[in-house]
Amino acid sequence: MSDSSRDVTGIFRFADFELDARSRELRKRGRRLHLPQQPLQILTILVAAPGDVVTREELRERIWGTGTHVDFDRGINKAITRLRQLLGDDQARPRFIETLPRRGYRFVANVTRLASRRQIKDEAKEAYLKARLFWNKRTPEDLKRSIEYFHRAIERDADYPLAWTGLADAYLVIGIFGLQPPIDVFPQAKAAAERALMLDESVSEGHTVLGEIQKLYEWNWDTAERSYRRALELDPGYSVAHHWYGQLLSILGRHEEAHLEMEAARRSDPLSPTIAAFVSYAAFEAGRYEAAVAAAHDALELDANAPLTYYMLGRAYAKVGDVGNALAALEKGTHLAGWLPVLEATLGYVYARAGARTQAEQILESMRRRRLTQYVSPVDVAHIFLGLGDADGVMMQLEEAYHTRAVRMVIAGDPFFAELEPDARYRDLMARLRLPIRR
Repeated sequence: MSDSSRDVTGIFRFADFELDARSRELRKRGRRLHLPQQPLQILTILVAAPGDVVTREELRERIWGTGTHVDFDRGINKAITRLRQLLGDDQARPRFIETLPRRGYRFVANVTRLASRRQIKDEAKEAYLKARLFWNKRTPEDLKRSIEYFHRAIERDADYPLAWTGLADAYLVIGIFGLQPPIDVFPQAKAAAERALMLDESVSEGHTVLGEIQKLYEWNWDTAERSYRRALELDPGYSVAHHWYGQLLSILGRHEEAHLEMEAARRSDPLSPTIAAFVSYAAFEAGRYEAAVAAAHDALELDANAPLTYYMLGRAYAKVGDVGNALAALEKGTHLAGWLPVLEATLGYVYARAGARTQAEQILESMRRRRLTQYVSPVDVAHIFLGLGDADGVMMQLEEAYHTRAVRMVIAGDPFFAELEPDARYRDLMARLRLPIRR
């Protein structure tokens, strides 16, 4: 049997489909489809000449050759029928394959010829690296840009697992920062993570981001821990897995273990400003506030313009009673980040505790106005009420956060909110979350 369809090379995209003539693969939205040899050969010949009539005689010669004695008419008919079934095409109103009676066939869909697979992979990797660069900056605008580049990477190579995990990470951090409703970002993050693991179960990044979703959105502490441990089995040096696992341990009150994980993260990536900032976080959660201040200053040496680090520094200063430096750090972080609700809320809390109730109430009113047109996490509103000493307001917002699965609900057990321990409503909430209460 002849097969001159092998003379056709390149990658062809039409509608939701992509045909790689060299590797003999047909994919729909990145998923490989099973297609027998002869239908695939015919599709390759048709797609390589969109708009042109390909006669049945030409198909016979190019696929079977002139010296082969078979019922090629039946073979062509079966192959065309199979193709139409797979493509979801209709012979009466064709979107892809048009039949010209007694002549042959014509491919009528728009076809784009793409670059080589190697070039596509290189372009996907370049887009992925740019996306990670923006993601690591952790500002609202940079997170949006990271999503654009992760999508570009996926468009270039839908089978690139790291692009899918990166997209999941971006949606995740947008949710953590309270920039969009949890219901809008976490299902997308989970779908992207699961897609990555479907492509390659051994990708540590996929298990890591899945653990973060289980921690921050599903509040399934045991499952999250298993996901982080699986990620670290696959890649013991993956800094983000150590970092995010360390945060889980802090949330659960396992502070010595958390410290060890944060140090492991820092050893794996000593130049990461975000990981350095979370060394401060782990110390803060453990009640080691002076150490948290020192760690945040160390992190600023890596990036003096990181809003997240100023957030960590401001809350640590607040706990050591240095209100002036707390306000300075939080105001600097707010200036650098633009609108970042978690920073605004902590600033409002510190204003209130410093006796500047007017400024705190102004931030609270600003959040209420914003709620009319965009998402504002109830956790952030609760933080300002906490500063103002309004326990009823705090509990009303935390209950709303619980029922809407607000991402940073896990901070309900942090050293700020722990002052609510005498309140039975707070103890009940913490029991439902299965989180320890600080004494």
